[in-house]
Amino acid sequence: MKTEVDHHMLIDQLYAQLVCLLRDEGVVLHAYFREYAGNRFLYVTSPLPPPQLGDYLTEAGERIASGTIIHPECTYVRTAGMERVFRFRFLIPEDKKFCCGNLCDDCYLLRSKWS
Repeated sequence: MKTEVDHHMLIDQLYAQLVCLLRDEGVVLHAYFREYAGNRFLYVTSPLPPPQLGDYLTEAGERIASGTIIHPECTYVRTAGMERVFRFRFLIPEDKKFCCGNLCDDCYLLRSKWS
């Protein structure tokens, strides 16, 4: 599907922009992504402790994805030597497929057949 391909290209660009932003701002000395079992892990060398670094990474991801429906999710995994390892994802919300009965603004029942 074309939109799915477009989303994947956008997501890849967001990951690249995030690494560039982290390096440019100077809080992170070194950063790169590795993928294991379909999950992307962010390896970061920084003097910040993991909780502060995780907050900073999430905030940086939010800045990168601003103006889109995409949002970041960052979870601390472990420390390996001087590197902190985080599972970092940019998530695209899925469209609702049913009415939950909570009168949501984006209710499935209010959606046009042709949109």
